[in-house]
Amino acid sequence: MTPYNFPKLVIEQHDGFHIVRDDLLEGGSKRRFVDRYMREEIEEGAEEFVYGGCPANGYAQLSLTLQANHYGKKAVFFMAKRSLDNLHPYQRQALDYGADIRWVPNGMLPVTKARAREYFYEDPKRRRILPLGLEEKRVFEDIRDLAKNIEIVYSINISEIWSVGSSGTLTRGLQMAFPDKEVHCVSVGHKMAQHEIGRANLYLSKYKFTQEVKEEDKPPFPSVPTYDAKAWAIMKQHAKPNALFWNVGKWHIKHTKKNKKY
Repeated sequence: MTPYNFPKLVIEQHDGFHIVRDDLLEGGSKRRFVDRYMREEIEEGAEEFVYGGCPANGYAQLSLTLQANHYGKKAVFFMAKRSLDNLHPYQRQALDYGADIRWVPNGMLPVTKARAREYFYEDPKRRRILPLGLEEKRVFEDIRDLAKNIEIVYSINISEIWSVGSSGTLTRGLQMAFPDKEVHCVSVGHKMAQHEIGRANLYLSKYKFTQEVKEEDKPPFPSVPTYDAKAWAIMKQHAKPNALFWNVGKWHIKHTKKNKKY
């Protein structure tokens, strides 16, 4: 199966830092990271990719749906039930993209994960269940391989590595890519376990998980206000000149089917 032809990474300088601008890729970095996993599983018969770990404001519902769409497959999400007039904009966008969202009453994370597993086991030959945070060997390898030659390819010197984290998949992939560099991670979700942090220096965002950053803390490039953008103020205070920051996505809503009744 032919790999998806992703555009080359764009890296720009902002305030003395190197910024990976994957906000320029519709659906963001997770599309790059999950592509090989999807292709290889499709070659083994997968028709549906099932995920029970996506919160209402999670970017994975956009990334996974777009990448599954490209291969003519389906992305299925189990998410906490909301009234249809109170969906998060990302949920509306995911539905517009074609996501199959199964609404789960009392949908705390353990419950949505359990429902996703039950659905997967009904037809394991055709379905694949994605681990929380896309924590999968091939995903880590592809983050590593995408990032490890950035200094050579872009003729830049990187002093240290920064990203945000919830499950820590991105920071651990970057730690693999840059074994000799100091790595920093800004936690924006649950309390990260040590195995999720790896060897990164951890910083805690002052904002709650679903809270958007204030205007004065926003970076000078498009970013997800409940996720990547939360690192900027901390970087401005603590990061060294020529640090690399990986911007996974942006506030990215097309509303392709306005006023649709879901």
